[in-house]
Amino acid sequence: MAKITSANAWANNEVAYIAWDTDEKILGCLGFEVTRVYLDSAGKVSKRPDGSDDRVKCAAWVAFKGQRNLDWIPQDTGVWPVQKFSWRDLTLRKKRDGMTRRPDEVTVRYEIRPVGDMKPGLIAVPSNGHEKAMITKRNSKGAPLIGTNGKPVKVLGNAYTGTPRRLGYLGPEFVTNTVTVTSKRPPFRSTFTNGILAAQWLANVLNEDGVIEKNELINKISDPEDPHRKYLAGDVLPLLRELFARPGSYYLALYELEDEELEKLILDNRGRVEVILANTGADNDGHWDARNAPARKRLRAALGKRLQDRMFNNSTHIGHNKFVVHVDPAGIPQAVFTGSTNWTSTGIAGQTNNALLVENKAAAKVFLDYWQRMHDGDKLPKPKPNLSSTMSATQQGADFRAANGTSSVVSLGGGVEIHAWFAPNMPQRKKPASKTKPAPVPPDLQEVYRRMRMAKEAVLFLAFYPGQKGVDCMIGEAIDVGRKDSSILVAGAVSSPQAMPNYVATKKDTDTDEVVVEGDSPTTFEEANVSIVRAARIDEKGMLGDLGVEQLTAKGGIGAIIHDKIVVIDPRSSDCTVILGSHNLGFKASYSNDENMIIVTGHRELAMAYAVHVLDVYDHYRFRAIENDRKKKGKKGWSGFLEVDDQWQNHYVDGQKGALSRYFAR
Repeated sequence: MAKITSANAWANNEVAYIAWDTDEKILGCLGFEVTRVYLDSAGKVSKRPDGSDDRVKCAAWVAFKGQRNLDWIPQDTGVWPVQKFSWRDLTLRKKRDGMTRRPDEVTVRYEIRPVGDMKPGLIAVPSNGHEKAMITKRNSKGAPLIGTNGKPVKVLGNAYTGTPRRLGYLGPEFVTNTVTVTSKRPPFRSTFTNGILAAQWLANVLNEDGVIEKNELINKISDPEDPHRKYLAGDVLPLLRELFARPGSYYLALYELEDEELEKLILDNRGRVEVILANTGADNDGHWDARNAPARKRLRAALGKRLQDRMFNNSTHIGHNKFVVHVDPAGIPQAVFTGSTNWTSTGIAGQTNNALLVENKAAAKVFLDYWQRMHDGDKLPKPKPNLSSTMSATQQGADFRAANGTSSVVSLGGGVEIHAWFAPNMPQRKKPASKTKPAPVPPDLQEVYRRMRMAKEAVLFLAFYPGQKGVDCMIGEAIDVGRKDSSILVAGAVSSPQAMPNYVATKKDTDTDEVVVEGDSPTTFEEANVSIVRAARIDEKGMLGDLGVEQLTAKGGIGAIIHDKIVVIDPRSSDCTVILGSHNLGFKASYSNDENMIIVTGHRELAMAYAVHVLDVYDHYRFRAIENDRKKKGKKGWSGFLEVDDQWQNHYVDGQKGALSRYFAR
């Protein structure tokens, strides 16, 4: 009889990724029940206060064909099983029945069990007791009825409509390895924001009163007391508060500062901080730094000379760093906090981002030396007549660029190393433009490309906008790696439509303004073993069953949705690599911007934590990207409901689908 043959679980401090494989198609299988099992310090199943085992069937929202989940009320995978060979446990920390979060520092394992329609001889899947729930009362047109409190009227009723399917187990459970839900992977603390905005739970939160107000989401995530902000920010804010509670001083280099809570963190420590604050972009009137200006004014009043304005005020250069160095009272650097997270409300709670605390004296000193090179050795002129004025020629100095031309290597022992790179590290102000000769590859990207070409099994990535059409950046290199070796899995997600390798810009005749080339902005790039998707949303009510229109950005318009800058290479191997920082992984960052990038080799636990984050974001947006492309091409998409026979397995069994899950299930 066909059965599950392998399964593995992997986790960071936010989510778990579980993958499994079977020896062949399981006849009659309607999916898999996935159960999270909590373990005690002895490795035994934990007990609840009532003496029962602490076991939680993973939450599920997508109903079978013939059923409806209009109120988007969760059941579990024993009611609506998983019809794929992997699962992201999104409620490992984040509860969906409130804005509370489960604790970290727990150990869990998972049990995966195939289920099908109940027949004689099968063990029945037990009821979860959630057949009834408080549901929204609706009018004859299906719109929610709003009460005097401004919220939908709730009544007790069936949790979902349609005939429930009685399911039975088709075989025994397969038990995975154990994983610890933690940010602590010495000497690292790795944390990730929960800013995946295109999600049904968030759409339902915002639409609870039947309408999503203008700026409703940005107002929520800008309020330090709002529970949804805390929920979306995850452990990044607690980690920063923990860092600033330590005795000593702090040296900050920031691109943006536009968040009440983070500004207060600086001001509360005004006697212990020194800040380099760069400028934000120009507004519609051509005035630079409008977004940083309010915080800059308050910091100037509080910090005086402890604040250095690093103003480029042109479109060629930005001071893109976002790091903090902690120095103890004896003057010894102790730790550095870095990553992709801007000190803004959208950075903290409106985008996917990562933050890494490196608790290593040598690594902290490397960053402090860079900070001091900026602060003391590469001061920029002050814009005149005021800080909002354009300075078209301002750039970093030649000595500063030359000093960044090589990496600093920190050995952590056991074969683990950190290679720290800083930018700009090319003598030219920006990438040379030539139709006959390619631009020189900057030294930091030479190292990134070299690591990618050493991949044996997988290259995973997340990026905002490394370069147009994937040229002169990490995206083009990843595609090339996959094309040269079809055994290597290449998968990633990006924010910008222009970063997609199959992007086509619209061109107009300069005289007539007529379109001569129709633009195309695909949401997917699929080529054999290479899969790249961009952040997309469900943008049409009823497009996918009971899934409704989703919010993609915190503010109107196109923004950085995936703001991570991550490459993970061979995460299952002891010879793994993680690349992260502020660097957008393209030529512009290396030539023009203040940037930092660290390459960590040989630290498998950190690589897996980052791999799980990549898989979480990639898998979330992949489904939406595929559906958007199908809709655009007039093709039939997924119904939005679970299948009612076992044919959904076919492409997993024949190998057309599931390459990533097979890699992680091994």
